This record gives sequence, structure tokens and C-alpha cells, in this order.
Amino acid sequence: MESSELEEIFDDCGWSTIYEKHQYKFWLTGIAETIQEDVLLAFLDVHSCEDAESQCFDELLYQLRVFKYVYGRNDFILYPR
Repeated sequence: MESSELEEIFDDCGWSTIYEKHQYKFWLTGIAETIQEDVLLAFLDVHSCEDAESQCFDELLYQLRVFKYVYGRNDFILYPR
């Protein structure tokens, strides 16, 4: 996923301040290349933006990776693919 696409997704979900704060780290960790758009949209929908503002990037990345793992292994009825 390109950085402009990633930024657009974060903006649409109301996470623009989080993306601006951590955009370099998203690129550096390579999460932008490995995550699918539907997984990221589901994560941003269920995760609290207020909680993310107080977290360091490592905590946010850990939660995203756990969510990605669970989302890929289970069929969420609330978030169909």
C-alpha cells in the first residue's frame, strides 16, 4: 500500500493525527506493505483513537499485529471480508 493510500485511510477514519505522528515508523517497520486495506479499516474501526494518542508506536503496532493475526484466522461476523 502506498503512503498516500495509507494516509487517506487514516484520514477517512479520523486518525490523521496518529498517522502524522507515526507515518515514518509505519514506513520503517514495513507494515504498510504487508497489511491489507480491509484489515486496517477494521482495526481502525474497533480501536479507540483516544487510546492510541497516549500509546507509543510499539504498543500500537503490537495491537495491530495481534488484530491482523486474529482477523486472518477468524471469520468476524461484524467485519465480513
